[in-house]
Amino acid sequence: MKSKFEGAVITEQGKTCAVVSVQPAMFQNAINATMIIKALLPVFKGIPVVLMTIDAKGVPGYFGRGDLIDLLENVNIKEAAWSQIEADIELNNSSCPMKEE
Repeated sequence: MKSKFEGAVITEQGKTCAVVSVQPAMFQNAINATMIIKALLPVFKGIPVVLMTIDAKGVPGYFGRGDLIDLLENVNIKEAAWSQIEADIELNNSSCPMKEE
């Protein structure tokens, strides 16, 4: 299924990553969040992907590699060059080999 997202490529302290805005519910299931990241890798040509959501107070939260999250904590994410992206994403836990029984 084609899904649309807002994404931005951020370079900070010599590291580059893609930040993709998702709904807060995506953070409630680590398996789905990981599957979204894997599905987005080809869109960003292998650049590491971090998912982001904004809480009610406007504070961003992140899901992804810890070193990239630490890096993003120092970035004003609202100033990033955001653009719309599309990716084929199937959020069916039964297709994930790490699914808990």
